[in-house]
Amino acid sequence: MKAFRKTGVSTLINILGMSVAFAAAMILMVQVRWDTTYDANFEGYEQVFRLENNWMDKGLYSTFFSRPLIEITRSASPNIEAVGTFGWMAQEVTLKKDGEETVLSVPSARVDSSMFSVFPFEWVEGSAREFTAGETAVVSEEYAKTFFGDESAIGKNFKAGNGVEVRVIGVFKDLPKNYSMHYGVLVNLGDDCLDTPSEWSFAAFLKMRDPSRAKETEALMVNNAILEQYGDDYDADDADEIRKGFRIVNLHDAHFERDVRANIASANKAITITLAAIAILLILIAIINFINFAFAEIPFRIKSINTRKVLGEGRGSLIRRQLLHAGLIALIAFAIACLIMHVVAGTSWASYVSDSLALKDNLGILALMLGVALVSAVIAGLAPAMYSTSQPAALVLKGSYGTSVKGRSLRNLLVGLQFILSFLFILMALFVGVQTRFMIGRDMGFDEARVLQTWCGYPAGNQKDALKSHLLQNPSIEAVTFADGQIVSDQKMGWSRTGDDGNQVFMEVLPVDVNFAEFFGLQIVEGRDFRESDNQNEAGSIIPNETFMQMFPQFHVGSLMGGHVDDCELIGVVKDFNFKSLQHAMGPLVLYNWGKEGWRSFGQMYVRTVPGADFKEVSDYIKEAICKFDPRREPHMITVSHLDEGIENMYQSEQSLGKLITIASFVALLIAIIGIIGLVFFETQFLRKEIAVRRVNGATVGGILKMINKKYLIMAVASFVIAAPVAYWLMTAWRKGFAYQAPVPVWIFLVALLAVAAITLAVVTLQSWRAANSNPVESLKNE
Repeated sequence: MKAFRKTGVSTLINILGMSVAFAAAMILMVQVRWDTTYDANFEGYEQVFRLENNWMDKGLYSTFFSRPLIEITRSASPNIEAVGTFGWMAQEVTLKKDGEETVLSVPSARVDSSMFSVFPFEWVEGSAREFTAGETAVVSEEYAKTFFGDESAIGKNFKAGNGVEVRVIGVFKDLPKNYSMHYGVLVNLGDDCLDTPSEWSFAAFLKMRDPSRAKETEALMVNNAILEQYGDDYDADDADEIRKGFRIVNLHDAHFERDVRANIASANKAITITLAAIAILLILIAIINFINFAFAEIPFRIKSINTRKVLGEGRGSLIRRQLLHAGLIALIAFAIACLIMHVVAGTSWASYVSDSLALKDNLGILALMLGVALVSAVIAGLAPAMYSTSQPAALVLKGSYGTSVKGRSLRNLLVGLQFILSFLFILMALFVGVQTRFMIGRDMGFDEARVLQTWCGYPAGNQKDALKSHLLQNPSIEAVTFADGQIVSDQKMGWSRTGDDGNQVFMEVLPVDVNFAEFFGLQIVEGRDFRESDNQNEAGSIIPNETFMQMFPQFHVGSLMGGHVDDCELIGVVKDFNFKSLQHAMGPLVLYNWGKEGWRSFGQMYVRTVPGADFKEVSDYIKEAICKFDPRREPHMITVSHLDEGIENMYQSEQSLGKLITIASFVALLIAIIGIIGLVFFETQFLRKEIAVRRVNGATVGGILKMINKKYLIMAVASFVIAAPVAYWLMTAWRKGFAYQAPVPVWIFLVALLAVAAITLAVVTLQSWRAANSNPVESLKNE
């Protein structure tokens, strides 16, 4: 019972540390699993590849191609089983019920029939056999039920996001969320842009018969298809550049690419590896704590162990008894970890990871962690059990191990390792925050103050002048402008054009209203801005950015370039502004005014409010205005947000990583503190005689506390000296994935050192206070 009083508290602390470590590790592994299984969760995923090129800006790769170019690759090699074409569209559908139209937000895309030969689809109802015309569509099981309830979806009609009424010819089984084809509605592309080589807004997916011949197939696609079709337009050097700028990448591997622009989910492999490493290190820290506590408890358990020896119990039985004790602690810690994860799943913290944290959705991870818990118990319990059962009774009954050099050195080494890992986590968490704030706070090159953004949709955008006039009647609204997409997004419309010198020109294009540059305070550095009269231009007009002009010096103000109808005039040059998130470098961009015959209406609307305007009031007014011009929609279907918040959300993965590492750093530090508490608790048991002698000889309580604290501060500083250069290397390696990199500030090292030192001082002082203040006479008498 006396031993339990001595070790019971330490056992509870040990369970707390392990349960928190297990819970944090399981949450991190949910995100790791999401990324490591992305596009690797369907049969034959090894055969599916994505086409990419870097012909646009000679820097980042793009997934955009023209349909004619995609078509000619189909027969380039006998190793090509199928090539599917993908086109983006508005994420909404219009349903008609009881004579009234309702708009629903639905993940939608346009594909050709070959896509069903590239990706496996399991059909619940109907099939893709009739997926042959632009007026046909297939829907997922989830959205078939949303649209039509319990009725059969086959033969039903609805209006897709491209404004075309389509007929449902198939219902497919819901696909995993971490899957490139996770869409609710797939509409047939039909013949859209099939004969338009200048429209580069389509992606292509390739299925190979033998993926081991990928490089050979890639070469054949360039030589037998692309250069065969367009070779007369290029000399040998150009042809070589085309070969170097084309590649096909396995779709799962493409999820981790950092040199590509694509409007689909992507991840940073370094981040995924980091999260997996953190999960493993947290478990390691917990195991270290376990071992530390187990060794520290030996002097208190040795009497019981040796008594059992005297009564005839064998060493093997004693070892098994201690392993069972360790296993019970691990099982209790695992159960508490599951409870923690369940609680976190119902909080806002769950948004830090991409997948569900519900226990029922993570049975595989739970089973894995249960195995890890039991193995941890064996690893952490075996060495102390072997050691404690091998010691002579006379040695251990005196508690000699507790004060021996060997015993102290081992525990000090283990706690030092915990300190090193805690410093690494804290420093990385601080720097991720520095890099993220650096990107969020960087000047984007345009005025984003008091700007609200919303997708108003094409029907309302088709009446933009009337909608603008209506909005400006509100005294809280200062200005309104429109565009065909967001001012900041990682992928825009891709164009390929031939310059006056016959060379191919690639760029990204953002169609905008005539007041777009004025609205955002964009600086026209040469030529002029758009005017209202440009709306009457037959072919439209363009304003490229400075990077475009530097990359393609053959163009100047007054040059002509092919538009969506005919040649349009280059009327000015806009100063570079960041039209992508700051993970990406500046590229060539063209602002395009449709002119008299717009290809389509504008769907993106921006509203600048007056200073001090009430967001909810203005937001409600905007929603009501959109519904007035598009009666199909209802206010609750429309989202109005601050532009700066939208830009900030583009760094969600970095913010989530920072939060996850911050949580991990707190967990690691908590476990290290628990280790220190245990170490100080047990060491002070064996320092009582020394403390008493010092007190009798005149030592003060402050002096005693200084003596005990000195050891742990030296340990913390030594651990920092080891961790700091490793952390710096990790920081500089991680930030290489960003075009705009924050410098590594000195203050994060000072903050980490001072924070850990302060916490260590506080913990050690509080834990040692009782021993330092105890009556020296009583301590000597007990000894």
